[in-house]
Amino acid sequence: MVAGGMGMVSATTALWMHGRQMLHHRMFALLVSFAVTVILFSLIAWAAALLVAVAPLPVICAFVGMLALLFALRLYRELRDLPAIDPP
Repeated sequence: MVAGGMGMVSATTALWMHGRQMLHHRMFALLVSFAVTVILFSLIAWAAALLVAVAPLPVICAFVGMLALLFALRLYRELRDLPAIDPP
């Protein structure tokens, strides 16, 4: 719940600051990748917590954390390489 809330706050901040032209393109990419990663993987971690009976909790946490880190880095690289949109 806390991670999902952090993701929503990060996404809202990124969109608000980008709309006011207060944010560099790389920082926008960082905030958006953080928001998407936190929201997506908090849901995956929640679902994985239901599988504790099948696998030990440290293994599940390590797997979800590794996936989150790889996803965040890939998303950040993709967003960083997008061309900046200049205001008219």
